[in-house]
Amino acid sequence: MSTATVWPAALAGRLFGDTVWGVAHHVEKQALDVAGLLDGERVRRLLDASLLKWPYFTLLQHGEVPTVSSYTVQRDVIGHKVAGFADPAAVARLMAQGATLKLNQVADWHRPTRDLAGQLEELLPVAVNSYLFWTPEESRGMLPHRDAAHVLVVQLEGRKEWHLYAGPGQIGASAGLDVDAARPSHVFTLEPGDVMYLPHGWPHDAIARGGDSVHLTFTLTEPTPEDLIDAFLRRFVEDENDLVHHFHTRALATRTSEVRAALSAQAQTLDGKRWTRTALETMREAIG
Repeated sequence: MSTATVWPAALAGRLFGDTVWGVAHHVEKQALDVAGLLDGERVRRLLDASLLKWPYFTLLQHGEVPTVSSYTVQRDVIGHKVAGFADPAAVARLMAQGATLKLNQVADWHRPTRDLAGQLEELLPVAVNSYLFWTPEESRGMLPHRDAAHVLVVQLEGRKEWHLYAGPGQIGASAGLDVDAARPSHVFTLEPGDVMYLPHGWPHDAIARGGDSVHLTFTLTEPTPEDLIDAFLRRFVEDENDLVHHFHTRALATRTSEVRAALSAQAQTLDGKRWTRTALETMREAIG
């Protein structure tokens, strides 16, 4: 594996240690060799070769999403008309007007990004999504917002000025746009090779400065209470085979009583690591 696609152990320790993870934002300057990752020229070649297809890419402009048909075309695929392929000229025209190109689920089709995402899932109890943002000079793709996840950013090309809004009442568990952006709590600029970590729910936005900016974002999602409940039920279905598959042999009152007893017993005995592992497996399967 190329060194360009490996998280240095010391960097991971600083980003994910107890004093940072879930507690405070953290920026590491010139922390990662990004030579093997995507950049504007590589993405442009993918566009020109028509290798990108919606919804693996989209455009954003100040929080608005242009109509998909305005930057995609139909192509003939083995005798069938298939919509959603990138129209390079239309994408370039919209980007010239300030639209950000966003690539979704980059790890699905770009091996170095997949390597980084896989390493994060080995290091942390999270499910990882990956996105690339190519933003024109003095533009921003998204309004100030919160992500319902931890966020890890790698600046690949150009410079991007980040605004964080971590004041009282601003941080939350859910994604949203209800952010008071009048007074940023932190303002700083990322340059190629810089890495930034944001705890779950920290509001932010970013503007490209001095030229186009390309950055890679990983969202790191820990199991929510809902995910843990789903995993609990998945374990119940797998462990209580007779009750689940032969419930029809029991009267309803007996069935209800046995289910209650089995759920109570599982709640008392289910190993926490196994429970978490099941939740993460389900979450990662959904991303894949």
